[in-house]
Amino acid sequence: MHPHAVRAVRAAGRYFHAGYTQMRALILFVALLVLFPCAVWAQPVPLQVELADSRVDITTGFNGTKVVLFGTSDEAVADIVIILRGPETTVAVRRKGRVMGAWMNRKSVEFRRVPSYYDIASTLSDEYLESNQPALIENQIGLNHLDIYTEDNEDAATLDIFRDALIRNMQEQGLYALKPHVLNSLNPRFFKATFLLPPGVPTGLYTIETLMLRDNAVLSKESRTLMVGQVGFNARVYLFSREYSFFYGIFAVVMALITGWSAFTFLRRD
Repeated sequence: MHPHAVRAVRAAGRYFHAGYTQMRALILFVALLVLFPCAVWAQPVPLQVELADSRVDITTGFNGTKVVLFGTSDEAVADIVIILRGPETTVAVRRKGRVMGAWMNRKSVEFRRVPSYYDIASTLSDEYLESNQPALIENQIGLNHLDIYTEDNEDAATLDIFRDALIRNMQEQGLYALKPHVLNSLNPRFFKATFLLPPGVPTGLYTIETLMLRDNAVLSKESRTLMVGQVGFNARVYLFSREYSFFYGIFAVVMALITGWSAFTFLRRD
């Protein structure tokens, strides 16, 4: 897109307060529609995307939110894939078993480079996304192509079982999509993607990758970042717990003792 068009779109997004996400999304879409012909005439760009809002603020009572992305493509016959990925983390998956009649953790596998959130919207079919095309594997398109690994010395069959359990657990928490979303094509060249972040979404820097594919090859790729962070009182408590974990632990224990003693005194009085 022409530099003036990009600046106009970003200025429209920054102008409004975070509480007016839907209004910003509408203005962004209108700006793309108006400025796209000028951008094509000036200097064709294969793929252009913009977020309606580049930050998600988590406050008290946060109940989830939507992340909206608009884009344009100069290839009407190409497929589009959009991946929203959370910051990577390490996750231990444990399998329980009976030990002397009691259920206990008997085996565990620790996976690294696990996206804390993963969702995908695409014009491709589910069957194609599950295939082993090199472009899908190289760009980690689809849950079965995630480049997570473990240093545990287990056989391949056991690792597959634990990997499937990891993905299933993340899906149950609403952090991984059950299946890819169908991308909303506004016309052959304009598209819109909407992702839903659940209430317990991890904080950190998210990446949104948009890829344009044709004939099993990636023609163009664009990347944007999304900051998910706590603000207000929640942010101050979180920061205190991270920087002064020892004192935070003492404070939590003291508060628990006070709460328990107060409840006991109240019930005893009655």
